[in-house]
Parts: sequence; C-alpha cells; structure tokens
Amino acid sequence: MPRELPNLDWLRVFASTAATESFALAAGELSVTPGAVSQRIKALEAYLGVELFQRYPQGVRLTEAGKRYAQRVLPPLEQLLAATRDITASGGTKAVRLTILPALAQLWLGPRIEDFHKEHANTTIEIWADPVIVDLRTSNFDVAIRYGQPPFPGCDSRPLFFDELVPVAAPSLIETAERDEHGLPVGMPLMLDTYWANDFEQWLQHTGHARPANLITQTFSLYSMVVEATLSGRGFMIGHTSVLSDLIAQGRLQPLSDKRVAAGNQFYLLTKASSPLSDIAETFIDWIVEQATPDGTAG
Repeated sequence: MPRELPNLDWLRVFASTAATESFALAAGELSVTPGAVSQRIKALEAYLGVELFQRYPQGVRLTEAGKRYAQRVLPPLEQLLAATRDITASGGTKAVRLTILPALAQLWLGPRIEDFHKEHANTTIEIWADPVIVDLRTSNFDVAIRYGQPPFPGCDSRPLFFDELVPVAAPSLIETAERDEHGLPVGMPLMLDTYWANDFEQWLQHTGHARPANLITQTFSLYSMVVEATLSGRGFMIGHTSVLSDLIAQGRLQPLSDKRVAAGNQFYLLTKASSPLSDIAETFIDWIVEQATPDGTAG
C-alpha cells in the first residue's frame, strides 16, 4: 500500500503536544527531550505542508489548521490505543496508566499498592506522579486522581476523600517547643511547599486566628520534602488529612490544634466520559475507592 500516512511516532508526539500546547510538557509525558518533540513536530509539518503550531517565546499554540487536524486525528489514535491494549491484555501482563499528584502517590498510594499487586500479580500499574494537569481526554491515561472541584470537562468523576487542613508537627518538637495560645510552636519555622503555598493562610482565615508575629517560613518544591523536614522536628506544617492519614494514625505527626478546616479543593477520581474501560482498569478503580472508604478519609 502506498505510504499515505505520516509516521505514527510523529502523530503520537503531535497528540501530546496538542493536548498540552507545550513542547516541554509533551516531552515529560513521552519521556523524551523538548528538542526531540520539536523535531518530530517539524517533520510532521513538513510532511503535511502546513504549520500546526505557532511558536512564541513563552510557548506554542495550535494554528487553526492544527486545531482541525487534532480534532480529526486524536479520536482514531485513542481507538488504536484501546484496540492495542485490548489485544495485549488478552494474555500475559495487563497495564493500567494512572496520573496522580506526587504527594498522594508517595504518601498514600505508595504504601498500599503492593497489596493490589499481591491480588493481581499479572497487572502493571503505571503511575505518573506529576503536579502538571494532564488532559485525560486526549491522553493515553486510564485514570486520573485530581485535586480540584467539579466539573471536570469530558470526564466522569467521583469524590475520594474529604480533605481537611490542620497544623501538625513531630512529637519531639511538640514535647520541647513553647506553644502560643493557638497551639503553634513559638520560634519554629512553618514548612511550606510551592503547590500548597496558601494552606496556612486558608487555615488562619477559617479559624479566625491571627498570623503569628515574626513567623519564619521555609519553602520547598515538593510536599514530600516538607513532610520529611517536619518529621525530623525542624518545624511545623499544615497537613492535608487525606495525604498524611497514615503518619497521623501512626503518631509520627500530631495535630497542633483541634480546629480542622475543609480544604478548598478535594481529591476526585476521573475517567474519560463515555469511554469504556478495560476489566482490569475497572478492578483497579474499585480497589482505589475501597481503600478510600468507609469513613471518607484516606485509609
């Protein structure tokens, strides 16, 4: 048959780049370099004879031709992916792809996933832990766990946890530090991460507490780094009860206040609307929901 179709790898890269409108994000999703993404897009544009993206210093945007091409190309690529998964899942190892916030992946899902593998030894769970939101509609992920609020366009969603904010610290710090009238350690730094940088202000606002005078803050790029610093007694943090439920239950972190504040966003499990899932994906989803019950908090 004459070669009338572009290289499939070019189309795969185009699908990821069209979904994110970012060479860098597409590169991260595909585990290649941004330069490799750019080269494949240029090759596809040369093959088609049209410009698919407009390049700007701050990123790229789909051209009108690119938008039309994406609308026509992405659905059959999803069908091809689904067909490939169905036939490969009929024997041997079965795979489910999950995109999830790093903090929840490390602190909640990580300690539990081995139990799932014990019951489903032939299943591979591919966990993509990244704070960058992947558009589930145009990606090859089966399931997403998102921190936000409905609606989630093009997705079916179900709530997983009721997440609350509460200041926490290690027992060693609580035993030795002076505490103010609100239970917060005096002279000890507040540990923050860039993703949830406003948690403390939200907790103060809803509890009516004033910001402590001369409060020192230390900011980290990852929530897991905040947790590690807090566990070592270097300061206190605002804990998300859904993420830290195990550490709180184990007594490794203890609440500094009995006042808990409902988080502005919550964790939801998402799947593509009107898109059938494989049997093993359904099984994995049921397992996640079971892990998040019965009391509506993690574990």
